[in-house]
Amino acid sequence: NQFRAYGRFVRERCDDFCWENDRIALRIYGKTLETCVLYPLVSSTVDIWSKRTSRLLINDWYMVDNYHGDTGEGGDFYSAGLSRGCGGNGLWAEDRLWVSRNFVSSRPLANGPIRVLFELTYEPFEVNGIMVSEVKRISLDAGQNLTHYQSIYKPEKQIELVTGSGLKKVEGECFDVNAEHGWLAKWEPMEMNAGEQGLVVIVDPNLFEKQKEDQYNLLMLTRVPDSNTASYWAGFCWDRSGQFENYETWKTYVDQFAQGLLSPIEVSVSVN
Repeated sequence: NQFRAYGRFVRERCDDFCWENDRIALRIYGKTLETCVLYPLVSSTVDIWSKRTSRLLINDWYMVDNYHGDTGEGGDFYSAGLSRGCGGNGLWAEDRLWVSRNFVSSRPLANGPIRVLFELTYEPFEVNGIMVSEVKRISLDAGQNLTHYQSIYKPEKQIELVTGSGLKKVEGECFDVNAEHGWLAKWEPMEMNAGEQGLVVIVDPNLFEKQKEDQYNLLMLTRVPDSNTASYWAGFCWDRSGQFENYETWKTYVDQFAQGLLSPIEVSVSVN
């Protein structure tokens, strides 16, 4: 199997949408989870699964339904809950974050072998008295620890939007902000004594306004351009995966990635 990126709608687990590559796995919650009998949750957070294998495994883990503990290849050691988790977002107004509920529909656009790309649609949600609808376009490439998120907003009347992209606050964390390159990186102890992990949000430094905190999150606030599409990157690593052993190596990767976004490779083709 040459596939190194994959994602799908998981109807059998209360309508999750889960995606992965050869380094990480993540999921976002669908509407059915809001009324799930066992573990109801209303949240547009991003949940993460840590793995120490390049094998694609979300189908196997969902099938056995026992991944809250180390399977030998990793597990779900993270409780995203009502926070933004690893890169969830919302809109900032009146000194608070306004967030959508769980997604209501999904649409796969590309599914491997080296990129997974899909869209999630959300019901309109209130932002300081104005209703805003959102479609989130999400992509993850093989070999990367960061997912690209684009929130395409449609407010019921034209207003200036500010988005807040966030990472869940946890005890014992340390974090750094690099405004010049547009990143907020952190390193934290994991639940279940599963080791340590690094997380990051990267935004466009030209649109960056300030770093803020709320009850649950560290946030990067950025202006949404006139296109009403907010674009950012977020991701994570696990110190037991063999990818990044400590905070310093994680920050080096993050900063190089962010600088690469600021000066993308240009390819020109000339016909002789």
